[in-house]
Amino acid sequence: MHKRVSSALIGAWLLSNSAAAGAAIGLNLVPIAHSASALSVAISISGLGAGAAPSLAAYDLDLLFDAGLLAYVGTAFGDPALDNQLDPLDLGSNPATAALAGTGRLNLFELSLDTAAELHALQADSFTLAVVNFDVLANGSSELSLNVNALADANGDPLPANVAPTTITTVPLPPACAAMAAGLGLLYRRRA
Repeated sequence: MHKRVSSALIGAWLLSNSAAAGAAIGLNLVPIAHSASALSVAISISGLGAGAAPSLAAYDLDLLFDAGLLAYVGTAFGDPALDNQLDPLDLGSNPATAALAGTGRLNLFELSLDTAAELHALQADSFTLAVVNFDVLANGSSELSLNVNALADANGDPLPANVAPTTITTVPLPPACAAMAAGLGLLYRRRA
């Protein structure tokens, strides 16, 4: 009897640990604003602990894009609604960079200077790491994808992550069409 109970407890413990290990962290690219002339893409993370480990303390990512369709404009670090979750005390001292590392390759890096206890207690389980802004250059459809160079938890250990690319379709408004639409609008207004 004692042997069966022990075996059952060990089996339950192994299942719970394998489920926790299989609970993957996800990195996603989400277009949040798209017009004929501009595109904004949020890089978001999910699957972290809510008020517990694992928490994200650092990331080094490459965002790959078609430079024939998009021109990099700038990056805003942090979540538009939750602020910067790698700086939950809002000290503003985290090193963070976004720089073109080649044609169609944007490197994004951020390192939290908060303690593991602060990150575990204050960081949300899912949030936006950064919002990347582009100008639309040409018509087309292209995949945006992420290469993970490093993703570290609050103890500096690597975090495994599933990465989901996204496909975008760009349709820029030619300057001649905008001028023609404005001219037709004025003509219509004069006749009315």
